[in-house]
Amino acid sequence: MSTHTHPIESEKKNILTLPVAIMFGSLLIACAILLTHGGTTQAPTQQAADAAAGGASLSGVRAPDAQDHIVGSLDAKVTIIEYSDFECPYCSLVYPTLKQAVADMQGQVAWVYREFPLDSIHPEARPAAEAAECLASELGNDAFWKFADAIFGDQKDMNAQLYTTIAAQLGADPKAFADCTSSKKFDSHISSDEAEGVSAGGNGTPFIVVVGKDGTRTSFSGALPLAQVESIVKSVLAKQK
Repeated sequence: MSTHTHPIESEKKNILTLPVAIMFGSLLIACAILLTHGGTTQAPTQQAADAAAGGASLSGVRAPDAQDHIVGSLDAKVTIIEYSDFECPYCSLVYPTLKQAVADMQGQVAWVYREFPLDSIHPEARPAAEAAECLASELGNDAFWKFADAIFGDQKDMNAQLYTTIAAQLGADPKAFADCTSSKKFDSHISSDEAEGVSAGGNGTPFIVVVGKDGTRTSFSGALPLAQVESIVKSVLAKQK
């Protein structure tokens, strides 16, 4: 049986729901939720930070090394260090942007991925991170990025079976992969990455630190458009000798 709403009643309903929709949308920005280790939110804009100006909030960032998941060279003039969550929708938006920015810089810029699972709102973020780390330990850096490509390409139905399927497609040993993920072998490593991101000033994902060889550092949060990301990176690149 159908019902009809009086036009005035419908208009009143729309007026009442509009602020709710606006409020809901704002809560999603950059996945910068209220975390137990922050309590504040960050808009997806560049933060004031570089080494010359003090950069105290970024002092906790460790230098990239051979143990990192990296696209590009450790010898690059600038490194984009991303603290990311496999289940965060804004991380999936910025993922191809960062990939394109690195490609556009033609070897001058590298990209490092570090874990920052927002456990309170993304229950699959840590299991996915465990799966990615297990694959990297067995199959190397390329396998990590292929896993990331698969997850950020389609975040629907994230679960253990999906990770097992991807691992099999990449050629991982089924038993070794299952043993690694079930033992949570990389849980402390993931938590260490997360703590580092918080120490650097991140309280949501994606949180990105752009580091120059001369120590210049700038950070920003959120899925910024390519032009803005490249502008930030180029500003750090321009300071390198």
